[in-house]
Amino acid sequence: MKKVTAMLITVLLCLSLAACGNQERDASKELSDRLEEAKTEADDSAENDYDEESSEASEEIESSEAFTESESSEVSTEFEIPMQEDFVAAEGLSDIYADLDNRAFAYNGTVFKLGESTLKDLIDGGIPFDESDLNNKGNNVNANYETNSYTVDINEYATMQFRFINTTDEARTEEECPLSYVRYFNLFVPQPDYDADMNKKITDYILDASRTVSFSFPLTLTKEQLLENSSENAEQDEYNNVEYYIDSEVYMGQSGYHFEFNKNTDQMEEMTITWLP
Repeated sequence: MKKVTAMLITVLLCLSLAACGNQERDASKELSDRLEEAKTEADDSAENDYDEESSEASEEIESSEAFTESESSEVSTEFEIPMQEDFVAAEGLSDIYADLDNRAFAYNGTVFKLGESTLKDLIDGGIPFDESDLNNKGNNVNANYETNSYTVDINEYATMQFRFINTTDEARTEEECPLSYVRYFNLFVPQPDYDADMNKKITDYILDASRTVSFSFPLTLTKEQLLENSSENAEQDEYNNVEYYIDSEVYMGQSGYHFEFNKNTDQMEEMTITWLP
């Protein structure tokens, strides 16, 4: 009886230990499954966070790029080459911008022609020469000689210069000599890298000068406009200049038109008209 009882106790202990072992394995497996599930959720959460952050960063970059592009576009469209919209050549000036048969300009509507108008004509026409320059008007000019330059400030940014020539065989006074050289130049022309206020100021001075001085072309002339109007006999160089010259019939030399254009914008910076018989 004692042996039977001992065997039953042994069997019960074995069953109890097996049950405990199974419970431990089940608990271990459940813990492992929970850990794996938690890891998966953490990975998914991290991935979602990364995707959201990446998406937000991408949107910020795209937004920044779009703003930069928009800002750049806005800046680039701010600059415009000024145009003398109301330009009409004064009566007596040519429709040809570089007319070698009619080299002239107008001051307050009065036309002065190279080879014909004298220094006295320009003085009487109201061109505001410096008094110090006018002290030379009575000086003698030898035959086949040209005077020094007379300078006139049209405004703070626009200037003109004049010379006169004695083509006779005897001495003449400077005021008796006909006009042989006219130069007009702007101190500045508008540029893309100038601020808007500076470009407006420059443009205002150019347009202000145009209300006093005029040629066959607008003072806001561009290279394209010149060549479109006067393509015949045009000679261009690597310095962005355009010239129209003919040989003198009397002297060893040439005369005509010389235009200088800005290398960045092709706006006229200065021009010169010369005359030789």
